[in-house]
Amino acid sequence: MLQSRIFPMVFALILGVLMPFSFAPFGLAILAPFALLGLLFLIQGRSPKFSGLLGLLFGFGMFAWGIWWIRISLIEFGGAPIILGILLTFLLAFYLALYYGILCYVVTKVRWSLAFKVGILFPLLAVLLEWLRAELFTGFPWLALGYTLTDLPVSTFLFPSMGALMASFWVYWLSGILFLMINALMKRRKEGFLVFIGQLIPAFFSMMLMGITLLISVNFISQKIEKIDEQLKVALLQGNIAQELKFNEAQYYEILATYLRLTDEVAESSDLIIWPETAIPSLYEMESNLGEHLRKLSRDQQTKVMTGIFTGGGKTVRNSIVTYSDEMRMYDQRYDKTHLVPFGEYIPFRSILSLFSGMIEIPYSDLTQGKLEQAPFKIQKEDGAALFAAASICYEAVFGNELRYQAKTANFLVNVSNDAWFGDSIGPWQHFQISRARAIELQREMVRATNNGITALISKEGRSMAILPQFKEGVLSVDVTSYQGVTAYAKLGDLFWAVLAFIGLVLGFFWHRYQYKK
Repeated sequence: MLQSRIFPMVFALILGVLMPFSFAPFGLAILAPFALLGLLFLIQGRSPKFSGLLGLLFGFGMFAWGIWWIRISLIEFGGAPIILGILLTFLLAFYLALYYGILCYVVTKVRWSLAFKVGILFPLLAVLLEWLRAELFTGFPWLALGYTLTDLPVSTFLFPSMGALMASFWVYWLSGILFLMINALMKRRKEGFLVFIGQLIPAFFSMMLMGITLLISVNFISQKIEKIDEQLKVALLQGNIAQELKFNEAQYYEILATYLRLTDEVAESSDLIIWPETAIPSLYEMESNLGEHLRKLSRDQQTKVMTGIFTGGGKTVRNSIVTYSDEMRMYDQRYDKTHLVPFGEYIPFRSILSLFSGMIEIPYSDLTQGKLEQAPFKIQKEDGAALFAAASICYEAVFGNELRYQAKTANFLVNVSNDAWFGDSIGPWQHFQISRARAIELQREMVRATNNGITALISKEGRSMAILPQFKEGVLSVDVTSYQGVTAYAKLGDLFWAVLAFIGLVLGFFWHRYQYKK
């Protein structure tokens, strides 16, 4: 009895470990639906409780390996003991794994026919749970399966219509249809061709529900995306400041000198110069001399300097972006980060974790979040033309549903980041893939300035047009093309598709009930 349980448990864990290989930097997108296919066969015929356990192990294997890089910020830069850093990382992975446990439990618990459970319940409930994971406890939609599609041509159709998060539906749906086909083919000799087709009908119902809505959104909701003739010469600065030195007061002037030197190199030839997230490890309100210098530079060189910097004071400190004017401080533009990084900019459940007070000391780990809807930056060119940039800071790129508010009136996207917190791991590449998905969703080019990589220009198709190598100081000078027009996703967001998935589940329930009575 024990041996019969150990094998599927180990196999579920292995299948989960395979999942992160379908994301960047590995890019083996095909692994995701086949790993899910294996999970479906694994839970077939098992009790709901044991299926839930298998789903939990699958999810834990996926996230324990997929977000293993989080421990770096806790241990190497937060000073946490190794055991505590690993424990907190595993606790987060366990929480994220619960969603797969719930999925497998419900799929085996509900008394529907196999075709209805796998063809309707599995993909629709799975994408609803991914949406729920993006919303609960401030949300953590990292490794949502839709991102595995980013490098595939289908993303340029799906993402602008329904967003990368909700495009996860199609990965779950593909695994479900493969399961039904294989399962039906195994029984084909006994039950005949019509039964084989009948097994697939529920899956085509869920496909048609989402597919028809997709076509409607593309043809009737989205606006035409048009190129604007105005181009912007943008310089992206990558200072490559070691994270352990970034908040060292003795290094402050050296850090500042690095960015000022890089700025001087490109000021004359750039319309906009972007420094990375918290490039200035100080408060905006305390940096009056620096502000005056950058405003003078903007005025003399006919350029703008946009930088990451902390703002506020006392207990209210925010992670912000400031664009310095060429006139006076009152005309500076500012954006405050809305979504903060768990275990980086705030510690979840700090009241519980106060037991470990003094064991984790991450600088600025008690930040205050900004407002959800903020105005995009206005970039005035020398010839008088004005372009608008939608801003996001680091982790915020994960939340397309929020970035879309600015993007509706913006011509291009700006993301500043500091992935030095996560070292030479797969984390920064996963983050870069997510950023590329945002560019596709909103059909805007994105410029991305980071401390030590990945600094790049991303096309509206999600391609990397120009990039700096990681862990090297440098400047990336690019010509940014601006666009106007609003995608269906920018108008509808994630909630629309979540409601549609829920309606699909309700319709599936009544359809199955009707079929059962018939």
